[in-house]
Amino acid sequence: MKIQLSIIVFLILTISCKRPNRSSDRTNNSLKKEKVTRGNLKQTRGRKQSPNNDVTNIEEDNTSENKSISDLFLELQSEVFLVYSIDNFEKISQGSGFFVGPAIGVTNNHVLENSKNAVISINNEVYEISEILDRSESVDKDYIIFKTNYITSSPLKIANNKARIGDDIFAIGSPQGLTNSLTKGTISGFRDNHRIQIDATIDHGSSGGPLFNQKGEVIGITTSGLGTGSELNFAVDIQVLNLDRFIGN
Repeated sequence: MKIQLSIIVFLILTISCKRPNRSSDRTNNSLKKEKVTRGNLKQTRGRKQSPNNDVTNIEEDNTSENKSISDLFLELQSEVFLVYSIDNFEKISQGSGFFVGPAIGVTNNHVLENSKNAVISINNEVYEISEILDRSESVDKDYIIFKTNYITSSPLKIANNKARIGDDIFAIGSPQGLTNSLTKGTISGFRDNHRIQIDATIDHGSSGGPLFNQKGEVIGITTSGLGTGSELNFAVDIQVLNLDRFIGN
């Protein structure tokens, strides 16, 4: 099954999709965790609004402060997606990403580094990464901003206020390809390399996903952990991306 899934995704990436300009967390082909077939991973082009799924957008007032994590997860999870890439050695890798603008996505730079082709997967449909807008030059920042041909109607909101040590947080990602998994924890510290230290679990395949405060606002990009299932994990501070260049205030 592992070999068959790799062949299928390879065909999708190299035949069904246009190649992006450049383009995943190295998960040792852990695609076996989520079944991928030609039928349920269908290429879709052109403008498409995000599916409703009975999910409402984040309200612009302060009512989100009183919502439970379960409620926030239902609202936010549709804006988080899988990232698949293939490198020059035909190795398929998977990470996570999320929307910050109608057609603008974010993930870790290391998720797409050394890729010759990459796509995002939303509700088992594949969409192109059409253009790389910016990528970090330093390993510490570890981000990449890109355009896709999927146009969402409800991108995630970026936090304006700086988080504090002791604040409760939660993350959504796809560890080992298990889509939209939620973990929660606390901010443990801030490090000099633009990293937020957290105790929420970040596993292989979660890299590039959003880290949220209790209002459902993005405060970071989950990026690494010390060992599988470790409680010593990190996220890149979202403020270092300077997203106003692409999405405005």
